[in-house]
Amino acid sequence: MERSYKNVSYFFVATLAIVVTGFYKSYFSQFPSFTGLTYVHHIHTILLMLWFAMLIVQPILIYQKRIALHRLVGKFSYVLVPIIILSLLAVMKTQYLKNASHMSEMQNLAFLYLPTSALIPFASLYVLAIVYKKQPASHMRYMIASAVALLGPGVGRINLGFTDFNTAVMVAFALCDVLFVGLLIYEYAKGKNYYPYLVSLLICCIFHYAFPWVPGSGIWQGFAKGVVDWAL
Repeated sequence: MERSYKNVSYFFVATLAIVVTGFYKSYFSQFPSFTGLTYVHHIHTILLMLWFAMLIVQPILIYQKRIALHRLVGKFSYVLVPIIILSLLAVMKTQYLKNASHMSEMQNLAFLYLPTSALIPFASLYVLAIVYKKQPASHMRYMIASAVALLGPGVGRINLGFTDFNTAVMVAFALCDVLFVGLLIYEYAKGKNYYPYLVSLLICCIFHYAFPWVPGSGIWQGFAKGVVDWAL
């Protein structure tokens, strides 16, 4: 493992802490009654906790040179990530049905853009990490990027003092993208492999900065409706 990344597990712990903080009011503070929440939310949360646990332990295994165990845990992600994606689709449908009583159909489908703007970049960056699994430097950076892609929903739920919903969303997106820019500049300055962070930034920016106009478009509305009709 590169010396500058030997403590990358701390980065994943910090990322998890931000996500938990963001979802504290809507989920974790509801313990033990979890009023208004369903088994779908619990399953999704458990799966994400497993994902972050995997992210945290994998660099430690590399540092300890337990390569065989690292690869075995990595293969577990081949099952875990698809299930995470399915669980998020189920959460989206649950939220859609819940909002149907007090939102217009257009607003309800537009609202589904937010989880999708994290889901697709996360899945894309995970796939890239697997594609480059035989190139450790790129593989590690794409795994880091996949965690950053999940920051948006957590950051967006932390009260940063913005009363306008759209502004709060764009600020959350921008903060995640600034983190990518920081990682990219750091790698470039060190003469390291910055390309994965550049690709990751571009993927996330496509979804982040389409937010002001895509959710209300006919293409998105049709796509989102198809997703909720198909989802579990």
